[in-house]
Amino acid sequence: MKQVLLALALTLNVSIAIAGFTDGNELYQYMLEHENPNGSELKYGLFMGYVGGVVDVGDGFLFCTTSGVTRGQFIAIVAKYLKNNPEKWNMSADSIVFYAMKEAFPCKK
Repeated sequence: MKQVLLALALTLNVSIAIAGFTDGNELYQYMLEHENPNGSELKYGLFMGYVGGVVDVGDGFLFCTTSGVTRGQFIAIVAKYLKNNPEKWNMSADSIVFYAMKEAFPCKK
């Protein structure tokens, strides 16, 4: 049991460290790739995957989505948040996704 907990703790620490390398500026650039006719689908895929990963981690804990919400809706919510809050692009990308989701889907007390 101790080995499982240690492995989990190390995995979470590595995941947090990797997530810290991506900021809102980079996430915004990834998002723009979809709007560019010659844009990189790979980079836009990174945007979609990043948003999906953060939603998977935070749902039910930091924000509470409702049933039936699609990945496309999550992507649109984060894209809108990025476009409307350029002053936050210096923040970590995971924080930006969390704030966007929390604004759209706050947990009821």
